[in-house]
Amino acid sequence: MKKILLALCAASAMFANNSYELTIVGGYAHPEGTQGIDDQKLMGLRLARNLDLSWLSQLELGFDYTPKATFEHNNGKSVGYDTNIARYYLNLVKDFAITDKFSIYALAGAGYQDLSKEANDANDDGFGQAGLGLKFNVVDNFAIKLEARDAITFKDGANTFLYTLGFASGFGGGAKAEPEATSTAVESVVAQTVDGDDDNDGVLNSKDQCPGTPAGAIVDENGCEKVIRLSLSANFESDSATLSPEYIAKIDEVAKVLVQNSEYKVLLEGHTDATGSEEYNQKLSEKRAQAVAAELIKMGVSKDRIQTIGYGELSPIATNKTKEGRAQNRRVDAKFRN
Repeated sequence: MKKILLALCAASAMFANNSYELTIVGGYAHPEGTQGIDDQKLMGLRLARNLDLSWLSQLELGFDYTPKATFEHNNGKSVGYDTNIARYYLNLVKDFAITDKFSIYALAGAGYQDLSKEANDANDDGFGQAGLGLKFNVVDNFAIKLEARDAITFKDGANTFLYTLGFASGFGGGAKAEPEATSTAVESVVAQTVDGDDDNDGVLNSKDQCPGTPAGAIVDENGCEKVIRLSLSANFESDSATLSPEYIAKIDEVAKVLVQNSEYKVLLEGHTDATGSEEYNQKLSEKRAQAVAAELIKMGVSKDRIQTIGYGELSPIATNKTKEGRAQNRRVDAKFRN
């Protein structure tokens, strides 16, 4: 057993550059049919690769171990010894989010059970299994899992029901790099000629492919609005508009752009994930944008240079089907214009 645990731990270290989940489990096994073996306590370890597929959430490698499982009496006589049982298996797991904290998941897989001693109808054998589980995300990288499985042996079709409590920890898969903001001002002084510049964007009418751009808009050489954005890579907690110290450090970057470019104004765009009603998310996105605005004002940015707007859940930048995607969508973006 120690060799198995060491092997799984070594595998987790090798895979640390990706997005994985390690789960320690304890539980109870209830064999049915003619196996002739009593109920058992078990402990185990699982390593899962997190996937972002529409039909599959995880690929999971698992190991369960029962020391000293007791054989039942055989024809009225005691067998006289116990057995150790090791189960190795591979599962496909699909997660279904209920809220940002709770989800249910279904699994299906196959494996092999290895008994140190055989008796009655309890033997070494392969098995297929299916199950359901409930997962509670305590924090972003730690969850509690309740699970029930039915393992059916290939030779005899004997059922073993397994019930486990697991403590799961996510690791690997560092945050994706956000695009760096640029604070380079766009030159807008163009000599006026007879051609004219009706929308006053600095591009002559004959070259202006976007006539009627809003006053003060930053435009490119074709007269079309050129938006300078700063994406704040620190994200909000679920159902919250509270700014973390990490978020405040990112807001300071926005303040620096405004200080270095006194002609700029900023539009703060608030966003949420898709958890909850659309109406509630709209109000929450507005609160998030206003929270960033209040912090900018504390940093010395004039209130008349700041505008806020909320888009609710309507402008995601990642999938709302995964915890990581929902975290990316809980954000505020900054858009600058003069």
